[in-house]
Amino acid sequence: MAKQPPVTACGDSPNCVSTEDRRAKYQLAPLSLASTDIAFTTIVEKIAAMPRAEVVSAQDNYAHLRFTTRVLRFVDDVEVSLSDNQLALRSASRIGYYDFGANRRRADAIRRTLVEAKLVRPSGDH
Repeated sequence: MAKQPPVTACGDSPNCVSTEDRRAKYQLAPLSLASTDIAFTTIVEKIAAMPRAEVVSAQDNYAHLRFTTRVLRFVDDVEVSLSDNQLALRSASRIGYYDFGANRRRADAIRRTLVEAKLVRPSGDH
């Protein structure tokens, strides 16, 4: 079994957000599972069901998904991983420098989707 890559912090271009980044403009609030018995595959399936999303790869507790923007068809990458009931999330544009907040909106939409499905806790709930 291959070791899964970790979800990482962002680089220096403002077209990325991550739970693993500590700089305010790139940082996402942590995502905590709502229950210890939630399967990672359930989380990945819920994200993959979002508009213009597809799974590139998924193994164990790591998944790479691709989102395609509606109008210009830009491809953005989303990575998720699960460790100790914490879900790490990173959303980043493949091209360009500035994304006009698209990745933060996507990460917020992923969070809302997972909260509504009762898979993760609302922000601030531990």
